[in-house]
Amino acid sequence: MLFEILSSLVAGGIAATTYLKQQGVGNDKTKIERIAANAGLVSKDGKQIRIYRRTKGEGFTEYVFQIPLGLSFADFERKKHVFEDGLNIKRSTFDISLADLKSINLRGNPIPQIKSLLQNKRKQRKEIEMSFDGMLKIRVYEQPMPELLPFSDSMLSQCHGWEIPVGVSRSGFVKHDFDATPHMIVAGATRKGKSAFLKLLVASLISRHPDDVRFTILDLKGGLAFAKFKDARQVECVAKNAHEALEALRAIRDEMNRRLEHFLDAGIEDVRAAGVKERHFVIVDEAAQIASAGETDKEIKRLKVECEHILAEIARVAGALGYRLIFCTQYATADTLPRQVKQNADAKLCFRLQTEIASQVVLGEGETDAAHLPLIPGRAVYMTDRKEIVQCAYIEDDDIKRIVTPHINIRPRKENDYEKSHRKGTKTGGHTLIISET
Repeated sequence: MLFEILSSLVAGGIAATTYLKQQGVGNDKTKIERIAANAGLVSKDGKQIRIYRRTKGEGFTEYVFQIPLGLSFADFERKKHVFEDGLNIKRSTFDISLADLKSINLRGNPIPQIKSLLQNKRKQRKEIEMSFDGMLKIRVYEQPMPELLPFSDSMLSQCHGWEIPVGVSRSGFVKHDFDATPHMIVAGATRKGKSAFLKLLVASLISRHPDDVRFTILDLKGGLAFAKFKDARQVECVAKNAHEALEALRAIRDEMNRRLEHFLDAGIEDVRAAGVKERHFVIVDEAAQIASAGETDKEIKRLKVECEHILAEIARVAGALGYRLIFCTQYATADTLPRQVKQNADAKLCFRLQTEIASQVVLGEGETDAAHLPLIPGRAVYMTDRKEIVQCAYIEDDDIKRIVTPHINIRPRKENDYEKSHRKGTKTGGHTLIISET
């Protein structure tokens, strides 16, 4: 009797293993080797990657390979999307657990049960991470990252100082420290998560530092994205065009110069040494609207050139003075992302971009990850001194209203000089009272 049971288990196990291999389950090591060879990741003398170790972790399997001489980790990292797509080229990818296999009755023919199990399982896309410590490490995850990460107040409680929540990565909760890394570039195609992140940033800072944060917002898409914040007492202004943007930036430049002179006279190194609690965030969205390249109107071009110069000055010297530049663009080119801004913004948050060239413009030469992100709003590449894929937190309008409403001011709107000079049929010097409904 015992012999019959053991025989059935062995026969059933062999049948199950054979069938699962045919379906592409548990075959990733071989696939990785074949993908590397087919992608041309072979040394000149014909040597390929060689498996060194395979380790099962919690929710992933890690494959460690030896890279042949003549190839680098960068060669493999540039092909990450090829490996990820290759691991998913099959009829279906399924999440098969040990408990699932144990549920199969191996007495008789187990194949129909396995077929039923596979048919009932939800289709999954495998995701990978690559790293290098002398060996090529490829982690293949059993579960994808979440496609939606709702904002919660607990995220704010995990932040300290000038940190804000960003989202989650494979390694856990991700936050950004604006005192450690003052300036940030945020890029991404339309409806991929850029505007949602900016709302999260502003709401988080108002919630955590209501008395110490100020905002100058250049919302060059018409002002709609930041309409919920325009009457908050922390917001100095929301500029909607190049004329208003230049007026706001000139005011910041004058303020910066005064603060710089004071610091120099007092021998103060930066705002932390001076004990200054306030931080002034300058948010530019959409930067392409004030790019001078290609502008044919001479007057508008002059305004845009001056805007670019002031923004470059903020990026170069204003971090130590307490200013934080958030420079955002949908169209990542050398014209829309000035060199001085890129060189001095050590933090990048890059959502899906349309081309590998655009990804390299934002993230650096050879960095094409942003062009191969899945089509999931909020999925981004976050880069400081290291790079990781994150799912950014999404904040609902109700949460924004709850956070911002206590800080709404009923105040006269400051009319800029451009509006005054173009207003017709009214007397100068008046104010319009704005009462926000949000």
